Amino acid sequence: MRPFISVIIKPTLECNIDCRHCYHTPAERTSEKMSINILDRLFDLLSQEYESVWFIWHGGEPMLMPFGFYKEALNLQERYFGKNSHRVGNTIQTNGTLLDRRFISFCREKMINIGISFEGPYNDVLRERTDVVRQKVEYLSNKERVFSVSSTISSETASKQKEIYDHFKQNKTAVSFSPVIPAGCAACGKTVPNAEEYIRSSIECFDAWLFDKDAEVPLIPHYLYVLNALGEPAESDCAHTSCLTKWICVYPNGDLYPCGKGCPPEFRLGNVSDVGRISDAFSSEGFGRIVTGTVERRNRCIAECGLFKYCNGGCSIDAYYETGLDSNGGDSCRIFKEVFGHVLSSVEEMIETRPDLSLYNKFVRDAVLGKLINPKVAGQ
Repeated sequence: MRPFISVIIKPTLECNIDCRHCYHTPAERTSEKMSINILDRLFDLLSQEYESVWFIWHGGEPMLMPFGFYKEALNLQERYFGKNSHRVGNTIQTNGTLLDRRFISFCREKMINIGISFEGPYNDVLRERTDVVRQKVEYLSNKERVFSVSSTISSETASKQKEIYDHFKQNKTAVSFSPVIPAGCAACGKTVPNAEEYIRSSIECFDAWLFDKDAEVPLIPHYLYVLNALGEPAESDCAHTSCLTKWICVYPNGDLYPCGKGCPPEFRLGNVSDVGRISDAFSSEGFGRIVTGTVERRNRCIAECGLFKYCNGGCSIDAYYETGLDSNGGDSCRIFKEVFGHVLSSVEEMIETRPDLSLYNKFVRDAVLGKLINPKVAGQ
């Protein structure tokens, strides 16, 4: 059996709000819902081929599906992977507006992580119904610890990253940052952040977190960058891993794509009803197209950039929308080079000078201390 795969399930592309940066245009956000038969087929195929699977329930807005859909989905998982099995894990990524206590209790019972898309004090810039979501986040912050927040940084918030982090830090809420990419509703570029402004603010936020001795939550992706810089056996954020064949996305009608970022039709990998194995999708013409362009881009990266071993050439879908699939040097590439380069320099200086580690937050302190105590582990 193959060891592991991450599966993004989009049971609907419909949404109850209209985010300015959505990967899917209004025309794509139809009312079609995924059937239980498609889920049954998907789980059957995955259980036969993969030792473990991480499911990310996405959309659209996945909470538009009825509660019974998720109860049946988890029952199917138990049927195919085993009850209380360590072979599967689940995350649901939601805008938070439709979360209720029944579903939150269900997530606790079934050990489903909850991810909420929310920008705190600047949520109105991209999204709607901020007051409703704020109440849900406050409830989860006080009552639950099985959730995190994803904040999408736009042109209007590119310089506000530290302020957004400080907002979530007060509630001890884990937060991750990612920039808007010029796809879907953001293709016009009005919400895409200026790369230089994003870089300055991201580095400012990292430096503040680095020396925040009271920090009780990691800052993502910066903490992952620290681990990556230390050579720990931990992957960086998904945009900078070699994800092809390790991720797949399933649309409401069962169509398969290599990524959840609103892939163009040319990268369609087939349909779950038509493949004999999930890995058959990775032999499709659509996958061949993305592999060909990705290899060409990565070859350029290897020849031109010393950070390739850390970024693996970046995200192919980001590149597709920014400069073209086979080209590097777009905003996402520039942002990673500068931000990760700063993190890498900071970590290398700490390893070389061995400063007083009590000056740093506990996440960085523990990671660096582990490297200093057992330097060979990172090199394995």
